[in-house]
Amino acid sequence: MGLVLAGMCGTLWAGHTRRSGVAESLGTLLPALAGLYLAWEGFRADRVEARQDQGLAEVADQLAVTVREQWDEEARIRRLNDPYPLSVCWAPADPQLTEDWRRLRALGLDWSGGTSGELEGWAAEPSDLAGAGTEIADVLLRRTPTRRLVVLGGAGSGKTMLLVRLLLAVADQRAPGGAVPVLLPLASWNPSAQNLHAWLAERLAQDYVGLRAPAPAYVGSMNRARALLEHRLILPILDGLDELPPTARAVALDEISRALPPGQSVVVSSRVAEYQQAQSPAGGVPVKLAGAAGIELLPLTAGETAAYLTRDAGGEHTSSAARWERVLVRLGSDAPVARALRTPLMVFLARTVYNPRPGETATHLPDPAELCDEDRLPTQSAVERHLLDAFIPAAYRGRPGNACRWSAQRAEHALAFLARHLQHTLDGTPDLAWWQLHKAIHRRVHQSLLATVAASAVGLSTLDEGPGTGVGFALTAGVLGWHTGGKPRWLPAVAFRWSWAGFTLGLLWAVGFGVILALSVRAAPEFWLLTGLLLGPVTGACLGHGVVTLAGREARSPDLACTGGPATLARRDRRVFWRVTLEFAFGYGLVLAVVLPDLCNGAAVEAFRISVLVLIPVFGMCGAFAYASWGHYMLARCYLTLRHRLPRNLLAFLADAHQRGVLRQAGAVYQFRHIDLQHHLAQR
Repeated sequence: MGLVLAGMCGTLWAGHTRRSGVAESLGTLLPALAGLYLAWEGFRADRVEARQDQGLAEVADQLAVTVREQWDEEARIRRLNDPYPLSVCWAPADPQLTEDWRRLRALGLDWSGGTSGELEGWAAEPSDLAGAGTEIADVLLRRTPTRRLVVLGGAGSGKTMLLVRLLLAVADQRAPGGAVPVLLPLASWNPSAQNLHAWLAERLAQDYVGLRAPAPAYVGSMNRARALLEHRLILPILDGLDELPPTARAVALDEISRALPPGQSVVVSSRVAEYQQAQSPAGGVPVKLAGAAGIELLPLTAGETAAYLTRDAGGEHTSSAARWERVLVRLGSDAPVARALRTPLMVFLARTVYNPRPGETATHLPDPAELCDEDRLPTQSAVERHLLDAFIPAAYRGRPGNACRWSAQRAEHALAFLARHLQHTLDGTPDLAWWQLHKAIHRRVHQSLLATVAASAVGLSTLDEGPGTGVGFALTAGVLGWHTGGKPRWLPAVAFRWSWAGFTLGLLWAVGFGVILALSVRAAPEFWLLTGLLLGPVTGACLGHGVVTLAGREARSPDLACTGGPATLARRDRRVFWRVTLEFAFGYGLVLAVVLPDLCNGAAVEAFRISVLVLIPVFGMCGAFAYASWGHYMLARCYLTLRHRLPRNLLAFLADAHQRGVLRQAGAVYQFRHIDLQHHLAQR
């Protein structure tokens, strides 16, 4: 295929240097284009055949490896096992919130066909669900007859931490070809507008880009994400029902119950009060998650909290651990600090703020005894707010071998802006996606920025050719910029594929554009201004659609080994952005190179130079804005950086915040470590 491209370019160049006619040049081009098409179709057929040889079970096995590696790394970053896993205990949930146990056993027998060999492992009554730590996988897979579980707990009680441990344990015990546990945040779902399977398929394709590729041929015409769901090879672990709007929670529970077929496992987590409200909405019909058992997380005991903080400080009889003495003697009492340190979230914040890390000394750290000052911190809420306030400065404090490019003040300023962006602009979603940054700017401002940049670049470059030329080209670029600025992609582009039909259509638009330019140049000077003002914007708007068809219309990636993390998606989308820009410039510039010199007189040579060197690349970049997300992200990022809202290298800043434990990564997006941290920062 490379030889065909080289031959095509050589043919065009030779025709141009000999000043041959348009028809002759295009005639010599057709065999090369045919060869290019046949070579590309052969290459594509090989790729499709290779993808179809892979069975769905193998796809699931590859996804399981990816999920396991992803959450192993996330557990390391969240320090779930440092210095040791903080054990979370649970008891059976309120029977009014779950199915009757006898009905659960009957459902389990019905779903298994009455021949289940696991009957002896089922819990005889709800009290048998009680446990702690790594027992959570046994509760779901063996003790619960239906393998449907609701995990309830208060704010910061460790629900997400427990779900991560559940996912890792289930992934370890999974048989080849079995269902893959996938942890998904419910806050990104609108159950009133999107059914469960559609949302799950969309989220899987976003977080694991390889699942956008076509499924094996025997499955049918669908992508891998949809195929895995249809064949029950995904075990959904749905975190945060309480993070949905109050009016959507009952709808979500009902949709989950209706959408999942009998025998399909599922796990849902929520805060207790919000789950009660979802089951009995005001003025609505009571709703329960069909076939689900329930557990409720218990507060940490005074002994567990004391042992954990002491061990994290270096162990008993160390000077760092001795700093906790005034706090430890109050644990188990009704003091504000004791009530606050009953949840894993607050214990994590306390250890981060007050305990030294390797290479640090406690000399310059705040004293944990300040938590006992009831004049400053008279209530449990006051202690919790204090720990949330102190967390960001603690996460960004300088330590040996861990230099930070951003001061704690700058980091907190940027994180607070992002939290407000999520809370107010994006309706409270926890998903911090770089490709949605443009929404932090008003849509009209974003369109105006793109139109201004495009018009200025073209207008200033063509101003020497006369005011009419500059204004005409600038208006053309401005209209195209405004048009593409209002239609950003909903997901990044991860790959690029040529379309023969699209290429042909784009080529025809290019020829038409070249003819219009040639006729405009040959016209009398007084008509050039009119032509530029009237035909320029119309042609530019049409070319905006031609760019997309020329570039192709499909984004895919068959690589399941990639988790589709934010940085990976950004690199792929940026590659597509520049490729669309360059190939548009090459395709249209090539046609102009053939058409204009033959149609125009000698005075048109300068206009030809302007068109190829200035106008076409700008049009190409505007077209790339319509196909990839990178351009919109860069424009918004530069604007917000100039206004001192965000750091210049935002992706590096987010990756650093993730490594520091301020953010967590959920597939292709970042989230604040806890929703309470997001809400707290959004109030600043």
